Amino acid sequence: MATSADPASQAAALQPTLQAAAKNLLFHLYGEAGPPWGTSLAALEELALRLGHTLAAELLRQGLARQAATPPADGCPACGGPTAAADPEPRTLTTRAGEVGWQEPRRYCGRCRKAFFPPVASPRD
Repeated sequence: MATSADPASQAAALQPTLQAAAKNLLFHLYGEAGPPWGTSLAALEELALRLGHTLAAELLRQGLARQAATPPADGCPACGGPTAAADPEPRTLTTRAGEVGWQEPRRYCGRCRKAFFPPVASPRD
């Protein structure tokens, strides 16, 4: 299983992309001139926090869905025999960014007659 780089260094490397995304959002919200004169800091802060929350939840949802779309095709954890894909199950977790959901892949071992979720090589943070 691939491991992730340090989140702080990944975020730092994406600063130009995030700055461009913020510029694009401001344009879509307010046009070229930006927020009208008199828009309160509190209103801008509330909007920024809501957009950040939405971005965080969507990043988690899409990342988990992409990861689940390509599960490892390991053998059965009980007998080591071959496994076949089984119908995925919906999974929902409550995270610090809110509730996120995706389809959790399942595997089935005909020899053991067991359905299971693919094993994870190491715990995730």
